Formats: sequence, structure tokens, C-alpha cells
Amino acid sequence: MEMSLFEAYEHDANFVVLKDMGGNITEAPGYNIVALHGGKWTTPTRGVLEGITRQTVLDLCKELNVTAEAGTLTEAAFRGADEILVTSTAGGVIPIVKLDGKNIGDGAPGPVTTRLRQLYWKKHSDPGWSAPLRRE
Repeated sequence: MEMSLFEAYEHDANFVVLKDMGGNITEAPGYNIVALHGGKWTTPTRGVLEGITRQTVLDLCKELNVTAEAGTLTEAAFRGADEILVTSTAGGVIPIVKLDGKNIGDGAPGPVTTRLRQLYWKKHSDPGWSAPLRRE
């Protein structure tokens, strides 16, 4: 994975995406990938760490009545995505606005990603979704 990061940096990229032996998108170092294509969010199901934040996004999609599933994310679907986001514990829902130097959509976070991101951070203060930790 480290070599893929070095290659990305050499091409002025901040992130790198990994593929499986069949050429399908899997994940990236430290985060999961979710792509909106044809009105449906897809996150890879094979070759990934099944992250908690990734699962939270799938749950939030249900709450927003947005179709989302874990399945195969082909490179073509990824490259043709209407919106792309990544998830991580530290960053939550992070919109991706460029792929290989080209804008995704209009180059700004997409409307569904924006709704997911807002709802994700709102849930941090919802006792049904989080629990405060206190030091003694």
C-alpha cells in the first residue's frame, strides 16, 4: 500500500484507490470508498475492511431513503460516478470532488454526499447513535 501512496503523490494526487485482481475497486489505505452511480450508492464488498463509518453511511442512506449496497464497484462505474465519498473514523464522510485531476460533477461536493455528511455529524450528538465517554 505504501508504494501506491508514493505513486499517487508523484502524480499530485492526495488519495489512492486500490483494485482487486479482477480490476474492481476495493478500498484505499485507511478509508472506505462509496460511489453514487445511476442513483445508487455502492461500496465494495470484497477486499475491504468493513469499517464502522462505512456501515454508518449505509444505515444513514436507509434513513434518507437513498439506495445503497455493498457489492462490486467496477472501475467503469467508479470513473463514471456522479458522486464519490470516502469514510474514515477520523474524517467521517469526506466528499471527493476530483478523480485523476478531473472534476466529479461540477467539482463541488454533490447534494447527496452533502446530506449524508450533515446527517453523519448531526448523529454525533444523538444519544441513539452515540455515547459520551467521561473520565473519572
